[in-house]
Amino acid sequence: MTKRHEKQENPHLLVVITVSGGVADVLFKPVGVALSIFDYDVEGEERSSRDPEGEACSISEWPASERIAPMEPWPMIQKAIQASRRTYSRKWKCPLCGRTVQCSYEDLAEAGSPHCADCDTEMRLI
Repeated sequence: MTKRHEKQENPHLLVVITVSGGVADVLFKPVGVALSIFDYDVEGEERSSRDPEGEACSISEWPASERIAPMEPWPMIQKAIQASRRTYSRKWKCPLCGRTVQCSYEDLAEAGSPHCADCDTEMRLI
């Protein structure tokens, strides 16, 4: 394969979306990239949109001409997200193998008590 045909990563085509508590937020989208988010899990909201297969959903769209959040503040956004996870999270430990994990309150609200990835045992709060 020639260098001309090798896959090259282009940092200008990066799209950053966060999902927290079932809510998707677009943090970065460059000009030239159209973005659509199809949300099928919206309880209590009227779903007036339909996906290409006809299923009811909520659709959020950003045109290719729109740019969202320049990359310059991204390191600050990452620090804020990490700080909030440390502040609002707890440490859990597996009683069998001793593995520890940090879980945010949002993770616990969605999944309940964490289970060890190594031994599939319910972990305990430490």
